[in-house]
Amino acid sequence: MSKSVPETAGAEPSLAELRATAEETAATAEEARKALMDAAVAAATSSTRYGHLSKTAREAGIHPQVLREVIESRHPGWLAKAAEKREKEKAAREAGKTRTRRSQDAA
Repeated sequence: MSKSVPETAGAEPSLAELRATAEETAATAEEARKALMDAAVAAATSSTRYGHLSKTAREAGIHPQVLREVIESRHPGWLAKAAEKREKEKAAREAGKTRTRRSQDAA
């Protein structure tokens, strides 16, 4: 004869209960990761300033290269356009410095 073991108030959860909890927790974690990535992409693409993407990645706890790859997949060409814009701004700053020096020499 086999005796059934009665469950007591302090009994550990069954494997099925633990599996259900794990699956539920995994789904919640996946949703949180997706929300984090969406927010990181939005924040990173809000500025083309040098270092902004890396700073955003650090704050989010995401490797910068992973964030770059996600941005490139969601917004093809954005990274190249941002780099181009930075280069144009840099050239404009350099041109402004040059004009200032020339105008000072003429005076």
